[in-house]
Amino acid sequence: MTNFPDPRYEAAKLFMYQIVMAVFGLVTVMATSSSVPLMIVCAVLGIGLYVFLIYNQMWELAAKDRIRADAGRYEYNAFKPLLLALAAGIPNIVFGTLCVLGAIPGRVTESISQVGATVCKLILGHFLGTVKLLNMLENPFVWLFIAAFCVFVPVLGYNAGYRGLTLFPRLHTSKKDKE
Repeated sequence: MTNFPDPRYEAAKLFMYQIVMAVFGLVTVMATSSSVPLMIVCAVLGIGLYVFLIYNQMWELAAKDRIRADAGRYEYNAFKPLLLALAAGIPNIVFGTLCVLGAIPGRVTESISQVGATVCKLILGHFLGTVKLLNMLENPFVWLFIAAFCVFVPVLGYNAGYRGLTLFPRLHTSKKDKE
């Protein structure tokens, strides 16, 4: 038994945060659909909170890995953040790809694309307000782009944490700085 975190646990936490933020996004879009200014605020808040949660989780994981690496108990793996992000983003990528099938003419591909778009609206609900405001609900490529963004944020957070860089300096101060 080791004290190192299980990568499946970290990927599950990333996906869990996404689902929680999707529910938040869906609720706020439904509640603010009649008011454009409120929808803008909720869309920015939903995406911002999602980026903050995912970035912070990966930053902390990377900072712990850096401490282990400096002590000689961990060997840096450049593909770890990408693999974690891909594992957590499998549903996003699969359903985003299904949305793109709608660009191929045919009844079957159109039906598959509609199912993919519906699922994307559910699991990527925190982006729904923005997509709706930009009138891009019918664009199948937007969901694949969002899926790629959901892979990019954890990779950015991990690499920043491993190198000691931060977007939120007040949040990531060491105990020596606080004393």
